[in-house]
Amino acid sequence: MVKKHPLIFFVLLAVGVSPVWAAESKPVYKWVSANEFYFILPAPQDLYLPGNKDTTVVHPWGLGFRAVGNGERFSKTGGLQIQQVKVSNRSLPDTNSFYIFDFLAGLEYMTPKVENKPLRFTASVLGDFGLSNNFFMAPLISAGLLYTTEEAADTPTGLTFNIFYRPTEIDLGDVGGGKSGRLQPALGFKVGYVLKAFGRLKKNSNSKVTDPFVFTHPPFSIHSRHKKG
Repeated sequence: MVKKHPLIFFVLLAVGVSPVWAAESKPVYKWVSANEFYFILPAPQDLYLPGNKDTTVVHPWGLGFRAVGNGERFSKTGGLQIQQVKVSNRSLPDTNSFYIFDFLAGLEYMTPKVENKPLRFTASVLGDFGLSNNFFMAPLISAGLLYTTEEAADTPTGLTFNIFYRPTEIDLGDVGGGKSGRLQPALGFKVGYVLKAFGRLKKNSNSKVTDPFVFTHPPFSIHSRHKKG
């Protein structure tokens, strides 16, 4: 059929139903995105003001959205978050508020799912590409727990609690009154909830492997015609 109808073969390959995939017996995990919505708790952080060589304490808080991987050991992850920072210091004319926008991307590890054991450990290494009054880049290290609320789900689902650490300072630019500020390395905490991925996943009929890109109701199907006789 491949020689007579090469176009059909490439169509099959493009939609992910190639005969090569059907014969595959080893698990091949691909990125199936569950969605985490989280709240960044207002933990204290030191803000250094180099203009007068003074340090003040701020309590950034914020909201975030993150795409979670398929939950099988290592997977890609990425997300967006926004934080509000209020700065008050004797060297500033008044209390000033500003926002930090972050784009996060990296790799996450999650312990395998075990029946009747809802707690799962997570750890991740992320790159933080942020924008305040200045653009900045910083690494983030995170560790936490996922409390599974739906064991039958194909992707992680449940409550999350994470501790993250930024090992470098970030230059925020003007933080009020024309004064520049540098946020020092700090710990942070966040709590959230992971919603399962959209669409129900379908298992490959020739193996026990779940193909994350094949859904139970595909947008179209391909039918072959056979001549009688």
